[in-house]
Amino acid sequence: MTFAKFRQFLLGRPLPTKQMTEEKLSNMQGLAIFASDALSSTAYATEEILWVLVLGGIAAFSFSLPIALAISTLIIIVVISYRQTIHAYPQGGGAYAVAKANLGEYSGLVAASSLLIDYILTAAVSVAAGIAAITSAFPALYPWRVALAVLVVVFLAWGNLRGVKESGKLFALPTYFFIVSMFGIIVYGFWRFMEGTLPSLPEAAGLTAVSSVGMLLILRAFSSGCTAMTGIEATSNGVQAFREPAVKNASQTIMVMAGILVFIFLGITFLSYQMHIVPKLDETVISQAAEALFGRNIFYFLIQLATAFILLLAANTPFAGFPRVTSLLAKDGFLPRQFQQLGSRLIYANGIFILALFAIGILVFFRADTHSIIPLYAVGVFLGFTLSQLGMVRHWMRDTSGAKHNLSIFINAFGGAFTLAVFAITFIFKFEHGAWILVPAVLFLVLFMRAVRNHYISVENQLALENPVPPIPKEKTVIILVSGIHVGTLKAVEFAKTLHAAHLKAVHIAVGESPEESEAVKRHWSEHVRDVRLDIIPSPFRELTGPLIQYIQGVDRQWDNDTVIIVIPEFVPTKFWHHWLHNQTAMQIRWTLEHMEDVEIVDVPYRLR
Repeated sequence: MTFAKFRQFLLGRPLPTKQMTEEKLSNMQGLAIFASDALSSTAYATEEILWVLVLGGIAAFSFSLPIALAISTLIIIVVISYRQTIHAYPQGGGAYAVAKANLGEYSGLVAASSLLIDYILTAAVSVAAGIAAITSAFPALYPWRVALAVLVVVFLAWGNLRGVKESGKLFALPTYFFIVSMFGIIVYGFWRFMEGTLPSLPEAAGLTAVSSVGMLLILRAFSSGCTAMTGIEATSNGVQAFREPAVKNASQTIMVMAGILVFIFLGITFLSYQMHIVPKLDETVISQAAEALFGRNIFYFLIQLATAFILLLAANTPFAGFPRVTSLLAKDGFLPRQFQQLGSRLIYANGIFILALFAIGILVFFRADTHSIIPLYAVGVFLGFTLSQLGMVRHWMRDTSGAKHNLSIFINAFGGAFTLAVFAITFIFKFEHGAWILVPAVLFLVLFMRAVRNHYISVENQLALENPVPPIPKEKTVIILVSGIHVGTLKAVEFAKTLHAAHLKAVHIAVGESPEESEAVKRHWSEHVRDVRLDIIPSPFRELTGPLIQYIQGVDRQWDNDTVIIVIPEFVPTKFWHHWLHNQTAMQIRWTLEHMEDVEIVDVPYRLR
């Protein structure tokens, strides 16, 4: 099987560009792809609140519901704000597009950097949390958690490389399975609560009772619970992925997502408080609630399966959003152009590859431990939220259409003030646990993207047609590189003769050869090529490029008004995997010579049968 056939088998047949409209998402598919991250955070956001409140004893647990209500209010505010962003910037891009257009280039790059970092951490956290749900139900799999996490990332990358529409079909069922499961456990738990038969777990009895709970503890719990807000912005980044009318469908999807998110988050928090659930290292809060309500029967395992699925597939939201943000950055010249190219399945494949690579690196480094990764997580997203909201305030203030935007300004200003406060709280309380990494990471990305942009500007300036065309010398000096005497070499010699050079030479670098071996090469050359001189350069230190560069520089000085053309014979294997059986000397030489002044390189391939 050839590489092209294997790729088609793995990813599906290539899609023509005209099929872009057919690859758009319905609202049902869009909710599954762009909302899975936000919905999945309900599986651990309550748990993160409880892990902090447990330090305050029994009295602190009563603050879990007020904290969840405050976070839910913030979710609604941010979603309404992003709904306005979708209408104002239908081309997508979210925080990056808004901040760049209204607050300036550096603000846009800061928003983009924080968003990209958060996407990577989202993928890692979601997969790690999903594996934790599986190991809660099947403890024997715990030692294999890292390998399982890596396999999940590879699976998600594969699913997204098959195309947007196909990934929507692939991941829709698990998302709605989770929604139905969570609605089921919440409604059943509330019914048991109303009947007075809601079970209470005994672990809370062992907690120490305290007389008061400090504000710092409450704020720290609030900052931990704000992980429930991650992924909200993904829909605004991918507006163009929806079917027409894309703006209407995207805004409807984000509002439906907000309603489901708030219901599940508040429902799980309510049950955990009423059932006196205490967080455990080896078992999730949802697992404890499900076991207490249903026992270890089929319903328990279905809920665990649904939770594991949504947590694992929550990493699909970054796989949908990350490539779109990188493509916009590449289009503006802040990332390599390769991120802007559509793959064979009409997706931004390079962005998917990079996201998978970094997510796997984080999972391996942190041993797929959710609680080790979460302190790095959810800080950057609030920076993006804040810049987006402030940018939207500026957008409405600069709008000269004559429309009344006072309400819009108020909504975005209110949302910006809230998210700025949450960013400050989250950053302060997570600083010593790893959030400080956000500062150098964002700074590095901003400087990197500015360097990329400066490079492209420099290239554009140098290639501009207004610049004088460099004169090309009339005379040519051609040098044939000879590694050995074979059919490919003789073909290169015949090609070099067609260039009608003023000077034609051949050179052989004797890498580690004895004088007898070099003499044999020279004798073999004279038998087959009589009209071209072969220079043999000894290389006692077994170096190829150093002696070759010195030789070319010497020839260039000898005929300094000539163009030096290097002819490289290269045989091409028939099968792609055969390339790995050869040392790629021609490629190494090209990389070395392509930066030399007044030197042109010509490959002469000889295709093997």
